[in-house]
Amino acid sequence: MSNLAALNDVLHEYVYVESLHLDSEDGLSGYNLLMTLAKSADPGAATIAVIFFNVGGLNVRGFGGGLTQFMDLCVSRVEGGLDRIRYELVDEEEEKIAFNFHSFKVLSEDRGSGE
Repeated sequence: MSNLAALNDVLHEYVYVESLHLDSEDGLSGYNLLMTLAKSADPGAATIAVIFFNVGGLNVRGFGGGLTQFMDLCVSRVEGGLDRIRYELVDEEEEKIAFNFHSFKVLSEDRGSGE
């Protein structure tokens, strides 16, 4: 999936945060963020894993202390000619997460045991 509209549609379906994993790229030239989200809090719920490449300006707040949800994630294209930044992801409802990134890839979509 490389279509921005399709990514936004998927991010509105999967709102329960299963994991966030930040990892450095080769040679410590940048960071990639692997985000795994679930459709519900139920065991065996459908999940999706998306990796965001070359992440910058990462802000996370109000995270943890129980189940965390990103209720209104929205990805938009950033205009301005910066090399390493093409997109921005923001939790528009509660501003729990926001960051810029260069590209993304949906790694997996598990339909879960309940579908």
